[in-house]
Amino acid sequence: MSDPLLIRSIYVLAFGLAAVICVAGTVSVRGLSHPDIRRGLGGLLGLSGLWSLSTAAQLATSSPLAQRVFHLAGLIAGLSTIVAWVVFAAAYTGRSYHRQRAFQIGSVALLAVIIGVKLTNPLHGLYYTTTAATTPFSHLQFRYGAIHWFVTGIVYTVTFVGFGWLFQSFERGDSRPTVLYALVGVTALPLVPYILSPSVEPLLQINYEPLGVAVFAVGILRYARTEFASHSSPGLSTLADSVAVGGLVLDSSATVIAYNDEATTILDRETIPRRPLAAIDDGLASIPPGDTGHRTYTVGGRERTYEVTRSPIDDEAIAEEILTLKDVTRVSRTERLVRLNRDLTDELLDTPEPWAVIRGVPERMAAIDAYDLVWLVPVAAVDPTVTDRSLSADGGPADHDGGRQFRTDTDPVAGVVAGAATGYAEWVADDTPAAEPVVEATTTGTASHVAVDETDAAWSSRAAGNDITDSLAVPVGFDNQQAFVLGVYTTAPTGFDAVEREVIEEIGDSVPQVVSTIETHEEALQYEEAMKHAGVAISITDSDGVIQYVNPAFEELTGYSAAEAVGSTHRILNSGEMSDQHYKQLWETITDGDIFEKQVINRTKDGDRYILQETISPVTNDDGEPEAYVAVQFDITDKLLREQRLAVLNRVLRHNLRASVNVITGQTGLLEDRVREAIGPDALPAAIEDSLQTVRDRVEHLHSQAETAREIETVLADDPGEHTWESVETLCETATETAATFEASCVCDVDGEIDDRRVDSEVTRIVEELVENAISHHDRQPSAVEVRVTLSVAGDDLLLTVADDGPGLSEQELVVIEDGAEEPLRHGSGLGLWMVNWLAIACGGSISATTGDSGTTINVRVPLRGAAESTPSDPPVDPDWMANGS
Repeated sequence: MSDPLLIRSIYVLAFGLAAVICVAGTVSVRGLSHPDIRRGLGGLLGLSGLWSLSTAAQLATSSPLAQRVFHLAGLIAGLSTIVAWVVFAAAYTGRSYHRQRAFQIGSVALLAVIIGVKLTNPLHGLYYTTTAATTPFSHLQFRYGAIHWFVTGIVYTVTFVGFGWLFQSFERGDSRPTVLYALVGVTALPLVPYILSPSVEPLLQINYEPLGVAVFAVGILRYARTEFASHSSPGLSTLADSVAVGGLVLDSSATVIAYNDEATTILDRETIPRRPLAAIDDGLASIPPGDTGHRTYTVGGRERTYEVTRSPIDDEAIAEEILTLKDVTRVSRTERLVRLNRDLTDELLDTPEPWAVIRGVPERMAAIDAYDLVWLVPVAAVDPTVTDRSLSADGGPADHDGGRQFRTDTDPVAGVVAGAATGYAEWVADDTPAAEPVVEATTTGTASHVAVDETDAAWSSRAAGNDITDSLAVPVGFDNQQAFVLGVYTTAPTGFDAVEREVIEEIGDSVPQVVSTIETHEEALQYEEAMKHAGVAISITDSDGVIQYVNPAFEELTGYSAAEAVGSTHRILNSGEMSDQHYKQLWETITDGDIFEKQVINRTKDGDRYILQETISPVTNDDGEPEAYVAVQFDITDKLLREQRLAVLNRVLRHNLRASVNVITGQTGLLEDRVREAIGPDALPAAIEDSLQTVRDRVEHLHSQAETAREIETVLADDPGEHTWESVETLCETATETAATFEASCVCDVDGEIDDRRVDSEVTRIVEELVENAISHHDRQPSAVEVRVTLSVAGDDLLLTVADDGPGLSEQELVVIEDGAEEPLRHGSGLGLWMVNWLAIACGGSISATTGDSGTTINVRVPLRGAAESTPSDPPVDPDWMANGS
């Protein structure tokens, strides 16, 4: 072909047609849904068309200046296509470089520098030079310098980076984009005519790249609208990478069309093929769209729990839904701990054997992931005065953050993990091994021991070798029982977090609290049962005085049933006879936390008046504030009546008895005198004399009983706090002196060293009465009577024994000692033994007796006191003596 015009026309037509096609393609780009892809591909087509159009204009004109201008415009447009290409490739493969401010500024700056070099080429001629050519038609021939080829190298490098992104995207989708390979090859075709142009006519030695880029851009447009959609979807990688957890993008048929790197790690795959989700993981596919489920995967050698959520995507043109896998291992672990804590509480409340549940705590905790070793260790080597139960590796108190959180370099539970085994190390304090653990639970291996001199560094090395990252020791203290430490070891990469520690510590606290609650409840049931059977009326009110509980005795005493009383106040018992000042004093006393005790007059439901001794005790909280009140009522109506009757009878009988005795004594004397006057100087007849003597004896007996009654009244009226004390050795003196008064003999034996001990001074009265009673009731003359008194020590008591050889006590007298009560047909003949019995009881002692043909033995047991100069039980010092200082 030698026609210059024809050749020029073909070149102009070829580049012009490429320009038209590219410009037309920019219109078709509007059908693409992704805006960045649309902008990138539209820019690529538009700039490619401008490049081709500039080249066509350059070849069409014959003016050298115009050719230079059009050539320079084409170079600028061609350089700019690389920016559009990067935007398209990045957007299509889900990258965001084109949106980064640094990329944008850098691109503009680089283009400006290169364009500046090109525009100033007429000055320096470093970018290209021109020569005139006449064949096959007149045109300027451009020869490029090193800068041009350097820029070209940069352009192609960036171009192939974009290709790499595309190929990587398709590879992740397990696709083979054959057309894309072909399009990449098209970009190399412009080199062929350029290389052949020196030897083949009529090929011009010009830049044919606009044609290749135009063909590539149009091909990409077609490919993006057809085959690209079958390999991936615009922005899917961005969507998958935008989630901070594992992500899979699904289309309408639940086929995986995009994913992120975290998803490949979780599913243990290098790539995730473009396959239906069920073919990749049927567990994930079993979760319905829009729902959330949980799946467990082994990641990094450890089981981890993931929350799987399938969420719809608003832009269905991009994809149908996104599936996320969120690591909730720690949250799940905490939830299981919370559930375990709740279950333990329920089980402890339901079971009759709480300790069986407690022993199972380590095993149940070890079933939770990351807790490879858990045990419950008795605190045998811990100082019980130390409130903080945490231990360091040497068994002593530890000083760590929070007192409960420990790192492996100072392991508080002294645990050790060696090789594939887990074990228990002895706790030591002062080189003394502590108790073995009550319970230990391990996930693998058998128990082993470690020498007590093993260092923290050795422990840390062993722990690290078995993935132990942290240990936690939580005190578990039970009221009045063995204390424990709950030792927990974790393999979680970050150890225990704050919430996890809090829940484990709560288990350590709640278990003892529940056990204490159970024991308190059982005690409350026992107390309630005791109150039910108590013989006194008991009622419990809240802090406002509203009755919350009454026992059966309260119901019987007041006539109000529990249903009627509970919810009411004690006003229902108000008789109207107690003053307002009484109730004011009552409330002031109990609200101050003190006990109120007083005699009160109340009225029953039926209106009967009764007198009671009432005691009201406040139940206070930790702050000392009353939160309940317990009222105990003793009905003393009958007791007061008896006391009043006895007081009256005692006064009347004692006064009248003495008066009558005096009258009888006087009248007996007068009677004897008148009888003697009547019969003269003769002796009184025996019968009269006997009658008079009988009267005298009876009067003397009545007088003696009246004096004894007076003594008893005096004894019983004495204040125990004012009693005096006598040395034991004076008892023998009292016994012998009393016997000598009646011209009898008394032998006193002392068994043991008791001379420096003392007894209540009333014991001397007991000795006097018993010796006198033994002599008086003997059937022989006093001079022939022998009484034996023995003093011996029986523990902390003095045993006083008075024995005689008389006829023995009658059955009527024994009733006083044996029963301590009288009946109409079975009673004592006098008051002497009653006084002895009452005196013994008043001294804190007791009395017993044996009688027979050989005589009577009476035993009195009373408490012994210490020596006067050393005993802490000495009587109180006279305050007046203290005041006088003498």
